[in-house]
Order: sequence, then structure tokens, then C-alpha cells
Amino acid sequence: MDKNICCFSEGMITLPDGYSERTLNTLADKRGILPPVTLSRDSLGNHNNAEEYINSQLSILQKQMKDWNQAPFELVMLGENLTTGVMISYDFERPDTLRVYQKQAIFTLDMENLMIFSLSKASPFTREDEQRFADILKSFRQHA
Repeated sequence: MDKNICCFSEGMITLPDGYSERTLNTLADKRGILPPVTLSRDSLGNHNNAEEYINSQLSILQKQMKDWNQAPFELVMLGENLTTGVMISYDFERPDTLRVYQKQAIFTLDMENLMIFSLSKASPFTREDEQRFADILKSFRQHA
């Protein structure tokens, strides 16, 4: 696929020289009942690997949020054995005192670019929430 072309649901555009795609996609339940899943893109930037990137991002979040709880990192698969990434699960209290629960699955598809799938909810995740998130990750396919 031409990396100068950016495809999205409604169509595609040609990226100007020096630009890269950093879109944010939100998968939302039409009824607004189920927790949304977001897909974001980032680059390693000044970090040498995904672990440094993750630790840096978590450090920034932990400084801004109160009552931080984090589970140990887990390995997670993207697609049908396409690549392995890291799943981080945490919850915290926002400044407005709302507790937020998040899961993020972070993958590197090349030496620089990251794909980050996030599940977020204002209450603990159910088994159904976690299975739906796992199914989304498993369904991932790269463009031909």
C-alpha cells in the first residue's frame, strides 16, 4: 500500500510531503451503552523501543492522576499471529473525582510507528467488555 495515501471510512487523501497519518478512530456503540474503543497512532520519537515509550507515557499519566492502580503488563496478539504487543490495564481518579478504567494494547508494526488500541469505561470491565476488546484485536488485518 502506498504510504502517501491515507485511507479512512469515507475515502482517502494523499498526504503532503513530510506528513504522516496520526488519525484517531473511535469505535462506538450506536446506543451509547457499550464502552468505546479508540485506535490511535504514535511514533517512538526519542524512545529506543516500545517499553521505553510505554513507561514514559505511564509516568506522565501517573503524575497527573490520583489513586493510580496498575496491573502487570501482559502480552497480547494482534490479528492472526501478526505481531505481539503489550496490554496495560489501569484505573485512576480524574481531577473531577470520576474513576476511569482503561486497557491499552500497544503494538509496533515497524521500527518506528505504534498502534494503540484503548478501551475506557467509568466502571470495572465485564468479561463481555474484555472479550469484545480481544475480538477486535484478533480481527485486525493489514491492507494488502
